Amino acid sequence: MCGINGFFNYSNQNIIDADALIQKMNRCLTHRGPDGTGIWKYEKDRIYLGHQRLSIIDLSTEAAQPMLSDSGNVIVFNGEIYNYKELRKHTGRNHFKSKSDTEVLLYLYEKYGTNCLQLLDGMFAFALWDNARKELFIARDRAGEKPFYYSLQNGIFSFSSEIKSLLELPWMKPHLDETAFYHFLTFNQLAPPFTMFKGIEKLPPASIMTVKSNGTFDITPYWEVSYENRKTKTEENWEIETYQVFEQSVKSRMVSDVPVGAFLSGGVDSSAVVAHMSRISPYKIKTYSIGFENQPAYDELEYARKISAMFNTEHFEKTVTAQEIADFVPRMADIFDEPLADPTCIPIYFISQKARSEGTIVVLTGDGSDEIYAGYRNYLRYLKFYPAYHRYMKLPGFIKRIAAHISQLKDETSPVGEMLSRAALNQEFFWGSARSFKESAKKKFLSKNFRERSHSLSSYQLIQMYRSMYEKVKPVNATDLDWMCYLGFKMNDPNRYLTRADKLGMANSVETRAPFMSHHVVNHALNIPAQLKMKNGEPKYILKKSLEKILPHEILYRKKMGFSVPLREWAGGYMSDYVEQNLKSFASDTGLFDANGLTELIRQIKAGSKSNVNDLFTLYFLMAWFRRWLK
Repeated sequence: MCGINGFFNYSNQNIIDADALIQKMNRCLTHRGPDGTGIWKYEKDRIYLGHQRLSIIDLSTEAAQPMLSDSGNVIVFNGEIYNYKELRKHTGRNHFKSKSDTEVLLYLYEKYGTNCLQLLDGMFAFALWDNARKELFIARDRAGEKPFYYSLQNGIFSFSSEIKSLLELPWMKPHLDETAFYHFLTFNQLAPPFTMFKGIEKLPPASIMTVKSNGTFDITPYWEVSYENRKTKTEENWEIETYQVFEQSVKSRMVSDVPVGAFLSGGVDSSAVVAHMSRISPYKIKTYSIGFENQPAYDELEYARKISAMFNTEHFEKTVTAQEIADFVPRMADIFDEPLADPTCIPIYFISQKARSEGTIVVLTGDGSDEIYAGYRNYLRYLKFYPAYHRYMKLPGFIKRIAAHISQLKDETSPVGEMLSRAALNQEFFWGSARSFKESAKKKFLSKNFRERSHSLSSYQLIQMYRSMYEKVKPVNATDLDWMCYLGFKMNDPNRYLTRADKLGMANSVETRAPFMSHHVVNHALNIPAQLKMKNGEPKYILKKSLEKILPHEILYRKKMGFSVPLREWAGGYMSDYVEQNLKSFASDTGLFDANGLTELIRQIKAGSKSNVNDLFTLYFLMAWFRRWLK
């Protein structure tokens, strides 16, 4: 795990103090890699690469980056290739300077070109300078565990693991991307290519990018979910395979030259990770759990302790206080230069901090499971209404519009109202992570000028993009649940759960690994028939069945809590006061909001609307983020 950055001056612009600039970019990423810093440049080709190292595999200086091959190719690499030892023999080389996965990747490229990506099992984002072609070869892992941000401005291609590093460059001016902002209000997160900054984009997962010496570039996918004939397997087959493919993923993700620990909530996913780790590892696993002082409703420590005792882990707990949350919440905008308004980031920050303080640099997490195995009970609500939605979609348009209008007068946020309003617009019913403001709600607090500029925008455009991808690969006899899981993996996993794990782990110089996000696990899970993901009203049915031999019933079948935080109790008043005090100036300074509309929204939040905590946090985070990054 590391931080990478660089720039490629393909138009021969005069860059003043280029050496100093790449050093400044590196310093911005010190938290991602405190164990070493490296810079490589080739002034003739006007290419500069920087690297900050967090030593995980091969701790020696031989594994330092940027790393050069014998033929003059150079790589900066962030992540881990878990099967690198096996792949060494595929390079055709007998001698290596290091024992690192970076060097294996460098020589795999020289032998196989871009096809080397098909061999990799890992999480990664890297940029490789091809010295013969005079071009950059860039790739990001299949699930999107590792970030890659880039920009083409002023005849210069720039890239980094974090946006704050790019903003150190004098030609990078922080201007708001209004389309990204509009979508953020709906999803509280951003899908590629959006970042909230105009001119700065992020590479989609499972993508290759090549940048040629004349500045032309192209982005192409190198992997996609593949569906198989699901009728050939019995429930028992699926159960056995589910266990085996996940066990292998955990085993591969324990490859490291430093100890590997785990975050443990006591829920199904993290408990499954710990159970497999403990069965595989020759040493005692360190596990980390979090609780909140005098807040038993948010406390899962009892279950985490039971799993720790069952698998004899060395267990550590962090109890967060109200003051610690009050101190940390204003700092979230510093970490999330790409905005992510998710209150569960708070406990993840503190548990990462605890792991680092105890000497654990690598941790495995349960991230991503709920999307691919259908682990949310609210999915049952959609499955209940989907048959009616399909029938309703066949009605004439004017009837659908009238029904939707009547529904909106009552409560468009109800399941029926949501179904009717989306069907009236011929939109897909399930939007996945659209947990914040609906299209009609945004119109009530956005300024008139912004609404006029953005009248053609709809956040459904993002859902359409993913639906188009799904239509190209969807299985024979596809079900609504197949679509829901596909969207969850493509949209929610990389842009929410994996982003927050990367940002918050790296803020504490901790590497997080997600066994459920192995492409082998993902592809297998998305192929599981819908009736085995949700059976008898039980989410993640087949995953839980596969784990019954290693986890107790009370863990597998208790009510899901997840990483939650007493935000209303501890920070609700502070955030509400901050929003009210800054509301008018925020609306005036940005020109994006209507002050009266925001005032009414705050009134509704205080009155206890259903989504009040999330809406309040979103507004608070946006105000803090704008002040930090677009001042």
